[in-house]
Amino acid sequence: MSDKQRELELYAIRQIMKTENGRNFIHRCLQRCSTYDTVFDKDPYRHAFNSGLRDFGIWLEREVKEAADESFLTMLRENKDGR
Repeated sequence: MSDKQRELELYAIRQIMKTENGRNFIHRCLQRCSTYDTVFDKDPYRHAFNSGLRDFGIWLEREVKEAADESFLTMLRENKDGR
């Protein structure tokens, strides 16, 4: 990926994170991926699936932090009560 392509990706994330609706959407994605929860399951196939989902959530969190660290913190504050 070129530097220009990467900068366009980060720009797109910043645009999403500028709005409350965008931050709520990203927060829901992170929750859906069990980014902040345990993914353990006795069924090894379910555990593998959960782990893959969480891995994606961790990747998304890193992307958002790189692009819009302050907006990420705002998102956490807005959703600290489970809104």
